[in-house]
Amino acid sequence: EDAGEESSISSPDVTLTLTLTLPLLDYLRTKSSSSKHDMDMALAQADGLAEWLQTFYFPSQIRKADKAVTVSSPSRGCVRLEGAFNKQTWEKGIRSALKKVVVQDLGRMDATQLLESIPETDAEGRGIADLRRMEKKLAVKVVFDTITGHVLLIGDAKKLEKKCFALKNMLSHYHWRLSGTDVAFGDATSKG
Repeated sequence: EDAGEESSISSPDVTLTLTLTLPLLDYLRTKSSSSKHDMDMALAQADGLAEWLQTFYFPSQIRKADKAVTVSSPSRGCVRLEGAFNKQTWEKGIRSALKKVVVQDLGRMDATQLLESIPETDAEGRGIADLRRMEKKLAVKVVFDTITGHVLLIGDAKKLEKKCFALKNMLSHYHWRLSGTDVAFGDATSKG
């Protein structure tokens, strides 16, 4: 969908209602390609950006603006805002927020099975509840893309580089359990 704006008068007191639709593929800093795999990966990354915005950016901005703004994702890689707001101000804020955010692809980890293999709670702090707590603390979103099978981390570049070791370790642990091989152990013991 193209970025669009619709307006309507919602009551006799002339409250302007705007609809802003943002195709997040436009915000990705990747080369475009026509291959199906590359397009699926770009859409997965755009979905990740949409999830990050909906989880970490929009709630605080809506509270600050003290406006009735609803956020939805009508299609893959797209965010729609509806309500009484200044389109240019919100677009500028979103653009600024997304400049600080990167998408880190952890690779094809059979995301569907990986997510299903992680228990809700774990005595050692490696359950879904623990993963969600880490996401919230770090303002990082973990995306299990069921179409490509990839797992993505979305957040501030410095946090992804320096603060997400435990999160990556947890995902690696469950991926290792699914695959049945310990690559690090194999590499450490191989002779050659």
